[in-house]
Amino acid sequence: MPFNYTVSNLPLLFPVTLTIPLGTTQTVSFPDQFAGRAVAVKIRNNDGANDLSYTWNLNPEINIIASSSFDTIDGTTINYLTITTGGAGTATVQAQVLPIKQSEVIELRESIKSYGEF
Repeated sequence: MPFNYTVSNLPLLFPVTLTIPLGTTQTVSFPDQFAGRAVAVKIRNNDGANDLSYTWNLNPEINIIASSSFDTIDGTTINYLTITTGGAGTATVQAQVLPIKQSEVIELRESIKSYGEF
């Protein structure tokens, strides 16, 4: 498996900060938007009145963040993050992103190409 990093061999990460507008649902695809995978994420609910909900890696389990609070996701690989904000405030997402290796991209493309051949 090409993505076998531990804390001791993790290469340099790059920080990402996103603002999710109020009253919207937005999905962040780290591989598509940032050519990497998030290994640590902090989600801050800037809405003083409403809760925020989020799911990650297309998991159907919904997580709730109370107004003016935050949550973190650590110790895992996050490819997708879907956030629904309240009507009175934004959300801020801060993530540490690990770049995808070129060899991993080539391997994925080859697997997709071979899948389509009959």
